[in-house]
Amino acid sequence: MRYAILFILLLTNLSLSAQTFTGKVKGKQGELLVGASVVASTESKSTVAYCLTSDKGEYKLTIPKGKNPASITASYVGYQKKTMPFADLKDGMTITLVEGDFQLKEVKIKAERIKSSGDTLTYSVAGFRQGQDRSIADVIAKMPGLEVKADGKVEYQGKPINKFYIEGLDLMGSQYGVANQNISADKIKSVQVLENHQSVKSLRGVSFSEQAALNLVLKDDAKAVWTGTADIGLGWGDDFLYDCRLMGMRFNKKYQTLMMYKNNNIGKQLDNEVLDLAALLKGRTGSESGFLSMMSVAAPDLADNRYTFNNSHLVAGNWLWKTGKDSELRVQGNGFIDKTDMQDYSSSTYLTLADMPVIVEEQNVSNTRSEWKGEANYQYNGSKSFIKNNLKGYIDFNKSVGTMMYNGQRTDMMVKPHKRSITEDFQMSHTTAKGNIYNVESYLTYSYLPGQLLTIGGMTERLNLGFFSTQNEMQYKLKVGRHYLNNELGVNYDYQSIGVAMDEEAEKTNVYQLLRMYWSPSMSFLFGKHRIGIKSKISYARQSYRESRSNHLWIDPSVGWNWKATVVSEFSANVGYANAPLMGRSIYDTPIFTSYRTQKVNRGKTDATHSLHATAAYKYTNPVSGLFFNIRPSYNRMSGNILYESAMNGNIYTTTATDKEYAMQTIGVSGRVSKSFGWAKTLVGLGASHKVTDYCMLVSGIVNDARMNTTAVSFNYSLRPARFLSVEGKSNVNIYKQKNLTAPELSSDPTTDWEHFLKLYVFPAKGWMLSVKNELFHTNDKSIGINHFLDLAIAYKAKRWEFSVTANNLIGTSEFERRTLGNTIESYSITRLRPREVLAKWSMDL
Repeated sequence: MRYAILFILLLTNLSLSAQTFTGKVKGKQGELLVGASVVASTESKSTVAYCLTSDKGEYKLTIPKGKNPASITASYVGYQKKTMPFADLKDGMTITLVEGDFQLKEVKIKAERIKSSGDTLTYSVAGFRQGQDRSIADVIAKMPGLEVKADGKVEYQGKPINKFYIEGLDLMGSQYGVANQNISADKIKSVQVLENHQSVKSLRGVSFSEQAALNLVLKDDAKAVWTGTADIGLGWGDDFLYDCRLMGMRFNKKYQTLMMYKNNNIGKQLDNEVLDLAALLKGRTGSESGFLSMMSVAAPDLADNRYTFNNSHLVAGNWLWKTGKDSELRVQGNGFIDKTDMQDYSSSTYLTLADMPVIVEEQNVSNTRSEWKGEANYQYNGSKSFIKNNLKGYIDFNKSVGTMMYNGQRTDMMVKPHKRSITEDFQMSHTTAKGNIYNVESYLTYSYLPGQLLTIGGMTERLNLGFFSTQNEMQYKLKVGRHYLNNELGVNYDYQSIGVAMDEEAEKTNVYQLLRMYWSPSMSFLFGKHRIGIKSKISYARQSYRESRSNHLWIDPSVGWNWKATVVSEFSANVGYANAPLMGRSIYDTPIFTSYRTQKVNRGKTDATHSLHATAAYKYTNPVSGLFFNIRPSYNRMSGNILYESAMNGNIYTTTATDKEYAMQTIGVSGRVSKSFGWAKTLVGLGASHKVTDYCMLVSGIVNDARMNTTAVSFNYSLRPARFLSVEGKSNVNIYKQKNLTAPELSSDPTTDWEHFLKLYVFPAKGWMLSVKNELFHTNDKSIGINHFLDLAIAYKAKRWEFSVTANNLIGTSEFERRTLGNTIESYSITRLRPREVLAKWSMDL
C-alpha cells in the first residue's frame, strides 16, 4: 500500500509540472462557439498543444512539461482568427472572436493531405486517391495509419474502429462493409478519424476510449440527393459469367438510406459486406455457434476469385431517421443466397498420434447458403442522458452435400448446420450536473440450432441445441475532483440445452446452467495526461451439468494505464487476471460428430480456465509528416486447459477428454509503420508479428510439451510516379515452425510461404486505363513449386459511366498445391482453381 501511495504522489507531482488553462470561446454577440480550435504554438509556428471547445463553448488546453509556447490562436469557421501572446492567456479567460468576410487574393492553393484538429484527423480523398480507385475502401487503404483487411474491416493504428459514420450519422451500425466497399470515392470529400472516440455524448471526458471511429464527409453534390450505381457485367469462362449491382442511396441531415442488390459468379465474396465488423463491447459475440459448420476446403493464400466457384446474391437495406435533435431510429435488413462448388485433394498427418498416420481425402462439395438477418436500433444520445435499444434477428437454411473419397473409399456427405437467433440489447445512462453517472444495461439472446450430419458409417446424427443467455448490470460512478469511483453490480445467467441422437434412436438431452453474480468496484484517476484505472471483479459462480455441480468465488483484478506523452506519442498498458467458466459445448460428454469422420467426447464435469494477461502499446501519430507507427507486445498464460487423447477407431478420428490439464503460454509482439510522401502520392507500409505458443498434447498416453512459432511480415506500397502510371504492390511472408520438445522426432518440418501482388495501371489518354495484375505464390517446399497468375483489363471512364473488359487467369495453373502446419495437424492439399475468363462490364452513376 505504501508503494501505491508513493506511485500516486509521483504521478501527481508529474502532472503539476504541466499547465492547464480553461475558459470559453464566444462570438462578439455572446454566442458560444462549439468546435472552435485553440492552438498553442512556438515562435517557429510548430504546434505545442491544441483542443476543441465543447458543446458549452469551453476549452481545456494543457501545455506539456518543458514546452514554452509563444502564442495562442483561436479560430472558428466564419470568424476572424485571433492570435495573442501566450503570456496574455489567463486561466478562466473568455476569448472573443469577430465575424468577418474575407477576400482572398488570387493564389495557387495546395490542399493539405492530412489535417489535425484535437482528436480528429481529416484525410483529403483527393490527396490520396489514384486513378484506379473506385470505392472509398480503395482510397482508405492508401491512407497512412489505416488498414482495410480482407474481410472489409478497417483498423486504425492496429485496432478495429468502433463506429463508421456517414456525415456524422451511424447508418450502417456494425455492418459497414456495404458502404465501405460500394460507395464511390467520387462522392467523398474527406475521411475523418475520430481518435479516442466515445460515442455516448454524456460520457465524453468521463469514460475513456482507446478506439477510433471513422466518418465519411460527402461532397456537396452528394448531399440531400438521390444517387446510385448500376453495373452490368457479362462474360464467359467454362460457363456463362455475370457480375451485376444496383445501388441507391440518399444522405440528409435527418434521413439516410443505402439499398443494394448485388450478384456474381466470378468468385467475389459478397457475405463479407454484411459481417459485423465494428468492435463489440464487453465480449458480446451475438448468437452462439453450434458444433456443426459448412464443409470447406483448405483456402489457398490467393485472392478469393482464383478458387471460388460461386453463384451469389446479396440484398441489403439500411435506413436511418432522425426522430429528434438527439434521437434516431435505424432499421437494417439483408439476405444472402449462395451456391458454391468446391473440389480438393488433401492428406492430413495427425501429430497427436505416435505412428502419425496419413489420411487421404478427395472431396467434391456443394454448399448452399440462405442467410437472413434484420436489426432495429433506437437511440437517444443527449448531453446528459443516453438510451439505446437494439433488437436483432437471424435465420438461415444452410446445407452442404457432396462425396468424399476417403483413403480410396467413397463416402456420401451431408451437413445442415441451421441456426435461428434473436438478441435484445438495452442500455440507459444519465450523467448528473456534478458529473456522477448512473447506468443500467440488460442484454439477452436466444439461439436455436437444429442440425443434421451424415457420418462416415452412413448414420445421420441429429442435434437439437438451445442456448439462452442474459447479462444484466447496474453501475454508479461517483466523480471526486478529476477522479472517479465506480461500483457495478451484475447478474449473468446461461441456460444451454444440448440434445443428440443417431438415426431413429431416442434423443439424449442434457442441460448446462451457469449463474454468475458479481460486484466490480473500480477507480479511475486522471493525473495530467496520465489515466489509470484499477478494477476488481468479485464474483460468485454456480455451474451445473447433470450430477456435476460446482461453486466458485472468483476475484478478477485488472489495472490499466494510458499516457498521452506528447501531441504525437501515446503509451498504454493493461494487466489482469480472469476466470472463465467452461460452457456447455465444452462439457457435454455424449459423443458428438463434428464432421463426417471426426468425433469429440468431453468429460462431463463443470470447470473453468484461468488466465493471466498483459498487453502494452505505443502509438506514434504525426499527420504533418504522414508517419504512423504502433507496436503491441502481449503475454497470456491460460491454465485449466483440458488435454484430449486422440485415436483412430477404424475410420473415425476421436478426441476424448482426459482428467489431465495443462497451462498454455503465448508471448507475442505485433506492429506496423506506415509513411506517406507528397511525391507521387506514395504510401509505404511495413507490418510484422511474431508469436511463440507453448502447449501440451497427448501422444500415446504420454504428455508431450510442444511449441509453435508463427512469424508474419507484410510490406505494401502504392505510388503514381508519372501521370500515365500508377503502381500498387504487397508482399507477405508467413513462417510456421512446430516442435515437439519431448519427442523431437515427432516434430514437423517448418513451412515458409511467400505471397507477392503487383498491380500496374497505365493511363495512355484521358479516361483510358490499362491494368496488369500479377499474383505470385511460392514456398520452401521444393516439391510444390511456384504459382504465378496474371490478369489484364482495359477500361474507359467518362464523367458518369465506365466500360471495361477484363481477362482473368491468362497465366496460371488449374490447381494450387500447398502445405499447412497447425498445432496438432500437418496437411497437404491441392485445390481446383478457376479457368481463363473474360468479362465485359458497364457501370453508370444514377
